[in-house]
Amino acid sequence: MTEIRNQFKSQDLATLSAASINTVGGRIFPDDAAVPDLQALVAILDAWRSVHVPTYGAPIPGTGDTAVHQFELPNTIETVYAPATGEVASVQMITVQNAGVGTIVLDLFLTDADGTNIDVLDNLNIGAGLVVNLMTNASLAFPQFYADESLQIRGRVVTGTPGDCYAKVNYILTAQG
Repeated sequence: MTEIRNQFKSQDLATLSAASINTVGGRIFPDDAAVPDLQALVAILDAWRSVHVPTYGAPIPGTGDTAVHQFELPNTIETVYAPATGEVASVQMITVQNAGVGTIVLDLFLTDADGTNIDVLDNLNIGAGLVVNLMTNASLAFPQFYADESLQIRGRVVTGTPGDCYAKVNYILTAQG
């Protein structure tokens, strides 16, 4: 058993992370003595990739889904969609719906790992009973993008009844935990 395989023998592919591969792999000098360790590291990386990124960053078949969030509190930033640890999602569509009878004003943010909210949409007016598709609405022109545990979609109902506002995020995974 190579030294690298020996260091990983207590982990399975589900718990093996890129950080632990980097820690154990470290710097490997390509001399004759390192060839078995290099071959072992390549085999470990191939096995990890087959579990976590089987399509090399392209959409993973069967992982498409829609996250639905009903807002609860007035003027409070709430998480609309946050991928699980180790997941990267290609966000295909975001819609917001006003199921009430009055106008709702919504702010939308992307929140980074440090908790910094980056304004994406400010003061989006949604009339009573309307659904707004942020990706296809010509005046908004919201692009497709990737989200992960450190880049989350959040929102805030500024005015109107929060419980009447629903956000739906349609996504497909490109990396899975």
